[in-house]
Amino acid sequence: MKLILKIVAAILLIGAIAYGISWQLSKNKGTMQQEVELSRTSNTFVPVKVATVEKKSFKEDFTVNGTFQPSKEVTLVSDVSGKITKLNFDDGSYVQAGNTLLTVDNELIQNDLELSELDLEKAGKDLQRMENLLGKGGVTEVQVEEAKLRSNNLKVKIKSLKKRLSDTYVKAPISGIISQNKVENGSYLAPGTPVANIVNVSTIFLNVYLTEAQVVTARKGQKVEVTADVYQGKKFSGTVNLVDVKADESKRFRVEIAIDNPSGAMLKAGMNGKARFVAGEKVAALIIPREAFAGSTSDGEVYVVDGSKAVLRKVEAGETFENMVEILAGLQEGETVVLTGQINLTNGATVKVIK
Repeated sequence: MKLILKIVAAILLIGAIAYGISWQLSKNKGTMQQEVELSRTSNTFVPVKVATVEKKSFKEDFTVNGTFQPSKEVTLVSDVSGKITKLNFDDGSYVQAGNTLLTVDNELIQNDLELSELDLEKAGKDLQRMENLLGKGGVTEVQVEEAKLRSNNLKVKIKSLKKRLSDTYVKAPISGIISQNKVENGSYLAPGTPVANIVNVSTIFLNVYLTEAQVVTARKGQKVEVTADVYQGKKFSGTVNLVDVKADESKRFRVEIAIDNPSGAMLKAGMNGKARFVAGEKVAALIIPREAFAGSTSDGEVYVVDGSKAVLRKVEAGETFENMVEILAGLQEGETVVLTGQINLTNGATVKVIK
């Protein structure tokens, strides 16, 4: 009997302990839930700063980056084979179009040409004599025709030899400065061997790429202010030489600007520069600050404040006017966009505008 009472007492004690633990856990859970709810209540909005979508008029001047390129550049290639017997240039030499830059060994061609000219002279005399004898019966018409054919063949051969001889004198196809000389006196050339580059920078081009909105303001002959990145404060006068009629894969149009660059001038091919197009007119644009974009302008995402909510919206960005970005589609004048605090936002989040 005592044993049974002890067992019952133990069971009751264990039950009391279990109830106490359960009650304490329930109390703790309730406290935690209250704290969470309190936290949610105290953080129901995200503080943000905003800006108004507005339309402004900007002067349609714009500046674009570009790279200076030579107006003409030719890679000189050999048409003949043989050893270089005379080299008339060095790297950096200025050459005129038509100047002989190098001579390839042509002694055998000259000898062959002299012999062929002697043969032609003899063939001409033989033909003359046969034509005189033809009427007297001394020769046949077939012999005369054969003599004519021999004379004509020699003329063709001499013409070919003169062309081959001319090719051994490698000449400059354009005027310019020798760059990247690839041969030495005495070296051997084969047909197709690169000899050197000839670069003409007396007129230098600045190649820039314009958007479709910019290119409609550019025209051939238009004066453009040009600067080189390495020469701070120095300005050059350029003239639009070409406006491409087809955009590249990035939807940009190449515009070529010519700048006078006489010998000894400052500009060199490969330098970076800028071109400033001055249209003299104003353009009205719907704009927002650059900071309003949730990411890059190419992503085209902004948060629009609709009542107390921030709604993520896709927009199409256009030109940039200093720190303002043109909006082509996706926003209306007078709407409000989030300027700061985007990092804490999700689509549809509750916001509170702060000043």
